Amino acid sequence: MKSVLMLLFPLFLFGQNPTKDEDQIKAVILKTFSAMKSVDSVALKSCFTEKALLHISQVRPEGNVIREVPIASFVKNVLTRKPGDMDERVLSWRPILIDHEIATAWVPYEFYLNGKFTHKGVDAFILVKVGEEYKIQTLLYNMQK
Repeated sequence: MKSVLMLLFPLFLFGQNPTKDEDQIKAVILKTFSAMKSVDSVALKSCFTEKALLHISQVRPEGNVIREVPIASFVKNVLTRKPGDMDERVLSWRPILIDHEIATAWVPYEFYLNGKFTHKGVDAFILVKVGEEYKIQTLLYNMQK
């Protein structure tokens, strides 16, 4: 019995209400993808904290390159598209880890541009609870053909 309690103890360390928090985290990620698809800058900006960071990891012949893109530039890029041009699809919800006001989400995705598959990869989100909702503080993603 003692060993069973020791195995379950770590589950009690993460968050007050994991199901509610997980649902909120999934909702802000899906809202981000929906805002990209509908080219809704107000909704898109609302998904991120004011000082959010976006990083793109790309493997090139010279090695792994990580580009940093300001959120404002990301939003501006989305605004150059027409509604429906960008379609990012969640493939699965991998671990979502929560500890009080911070969380991480590992989200494999596929990306379509103008209805055509262009790449897939993983979005690694770091989120922070601001008031009663989660917002994206950091998004690091990679792209694979």
